[in-house]
Amino acid sequence: MSAFIDSISWMSLLSIVLLSLYCLASKQYSKLPELPLTLLIIYFCILFFSRLTQSLVSSTDWSIWLTVIESIVLSWAVARLVFAGALEIPLKVRGKKPIPRITRDFILFLCYVILVFIVLRLQSNINLVSLITTSAALTVVLGFAAQSMLSNFFFGLVLQLERPFDIGDWIQVGDNIGMVTSINWKSTKLLTRDQVLIYIPNSEITSRIFLNYSKPDRKVRSKITIGLEYDAPPDRVKKVILDMLYQHQKVLKHPAPDVLLITFGDSAILYEIRFWHENFSNEPKIKSEINILIWYALRRHNIAIPFPIRNIHHAHEERAHQAAMREHRCNDMVRMFEKVPVLSPLSPEERAQLAHQVKIEPFGEGEIVVRQQEAGDSLYIIVKGTCEVLLESDSRQFKQVAVLKKGDFFGEMSLLTGEPRSATVRAIEDTEVIKIQKDIFSEILTANSGISEYLGQVLAERQQQLARQEGDSSALSAATSGGFIQKIKSFFGIS
Repeated sequence: MSAFIDSISWMSLLSIVLLSLYCLASKQYSKLPELPLTLLIIYFCILFFSRLTQSLVSSTDWSIWLTVIESIVLSWAVARLVFAGALEIPLKVRGKKPIPRITRDFILFLCYVILVFIVLRLQSNINLVSLITTSAALTVVLGFAAQSMLSNFFFGLVLQLERPFDIGDWIQVGDNIGMVTSINWKSTKLLTRDQVLIYIPNSEITSRIFLNYSKPDRKVRSKITIGLEYDAPPDRVKKVILDMLYQHQKVLKHPAPDVLLITFGDSAILYEIRFWHENFSNEPKIKSEINILIWYALRRHNIAIPFPIRNIHHAHEERAHQAAMREHRCNDMVRMFEKVPVLSPLSPEERAQLAHQVKIEPFGEGEIVVRQQEAGDSLYIIVKGTCEVLLESDSRQFKQVAVLKKGDFFGEMSLLTGEPRSATVRAIEDTEVIKIQKDIFSEILTANSGISEYLGQVLAERQQQLARQEGDSSALSAATSGGFIQKIKSFFGIS
């Protein structure tokens, strides 16, 4: 008999070690399913110590109660494994949402209570009628003592039945906004954007109005209010802002964004910018990105954001300073024009005239200056910053083919012939570019028609050079000066 008890003790100890090692391994390796083995380990611990003490204590009552406890814990362990194998593991394998913790715990609690009564009925002489009566009385006493806890528990069950939100949804309760991470017996946990956990009692959630930003779907409409100058026509303002919104990758095209004129303020017209997105967790970042793009877009189109200004004196000195700065910048642009092949045939006077007519446009990091295959009639020269040249493949993937820095230029074919953009140019950092448009350059060509012939030769040489680098013989033979001269004259209407 002693040898049999020893064998059971050693088998229990071995089982404890093996099950514990499996629990540790399942947390390290995702291929191993995580099984609820805690109760089974507790059972073998009780079995080990009961067999170990059985040889030391000869009391029959002690051994009976140990046997009852072993049976209860074993029944619980089996019930827990069956529940996991029947519900939890299949849901995880299929990639579906897990059973909420409060629902799981409630079902298991009922199973555990029923199993306790069954084991006591089968393996002991306890009067179950008196036990149930005593338990009921004790439950009433505990119920009065823990009304708040029971209230939160039952309200938690109500949340599970109605399912107004799920794990992972973003909700707002009062002033608290966060993602639902769990629904427990007592409270619901929210994780805020600042990675702070908020515990809200279930009774508080069900007794007040709350917002769910993740239902009926993940689309959320955000709003930005901005005040702009009275001199800017509202239709032009709406077009500039909408063009910018359509370029942002996270702004949905359907439903379409819109811009509303809200009111006429004391010093500005107030507009409300409304757009849809599917990333509520990063809404502040998306708004920040759009505000930055709005600033650059407004600067490019000379639309001012008014602010209180008070001129006391020395205004004439400020005007003189601004005029001197403009003249200095124009001289810098003239020197840059000399290094651009398509502008080199212009006389110094023509380059100076051009410098006073063109404008400098700012672009922020990541903004697209020109897009491949879109229509265009302007040339760009980089004054400050860096841009990348991207070619788009059939699979909508972009490949970087060049990096442009201060003094580099692009878009000469569109300026002189009106051909679509051959590549996408995107700003890598804050960048300023000189934009020379067709209507400005047309005045110079009309006044000096002979320049068009020289420009045709320059374009032909540049295209031939590119064709040799790419090994394109057909493009090489098509790049003739006569063909480009005819395109330039036709595009600018020069006879």
